[in-house]
Amino acid sequence: MPVRLAQLLLLLDAVAAQDANGATLERIGYYDFLSANPFLVVPPEGREASLLRLPGFDPQVLAYASSSQRFTSRRERIQHDLALLVAYGCCRIRNRDGSLTYSITEAGQDLGGRFTATYATSLTTAAGIVVRQLRKLTDKRLREQTARWLRPDGPAAALMSVLGPGPVLETSWEG
Repeated sequence: MPVRLAQLLLLLDAVAAQDANGATLERIGYYDFLSANPFLVVPPEGREASLLRLPGFDPQVLAYASSSQRFTSRRERIQHDLALLVAYGCCRIRNRDGSLTYSITEAGQDLGGRFTATYATSLTTAAGIVVRQLRKLTDKRLREQTARWLRPDGPAAALMSVLGPGPVLETSWEG
C-alpha cells in the first residue's frame, strides 16, 4: 500500500502543476490508470513517446492487453487511497462548484519530493504527459476516449488478437 500512496502523491503533484484547484475523484482515477499505462494515450512515435521510453515505459508490454480489467480493479481502490492521503495530511478535499476536488498539500509535495527511485521519476514523467493531454477534455469526453483506448480495437489490438477478448468495461464511477 505505501507504493500505491506514493504513486498517488506523484500524480497529485503532476495535477497541481496543471491545475492548482486539483481534480475530481473520477479524473484522478483516469489520470492514475493512464499514467501507469501511458502508451494507451501517447502514440508510440514522437517526442513524448521518447520521453516515456527513457525511464523504461514500453508500448509493447503484454499488460496493455488486459488494460480494461486492470482499470476496473485499480479504480475500485482510488477513493480509499485518497482518503488515506487526506488522513495523513498529504491531500486536501475542496468543494469546487458543487464537485469535490482533491489536491496535494505542502506536506504531500514535501514527501513526494523525497522519492528518488527511478520508478518515481518514470511515473512523474508519465503523469505530467498524461495530465497535460487529458486535462483539456470534458469529463464526458474523457470517459468516452478512455473507453475507446481500453477497447480491444484500441492501442492493445495486436495483443488482443493473440489473447482473445476480455470482459466488457463498465465506465460508470457511481455505485
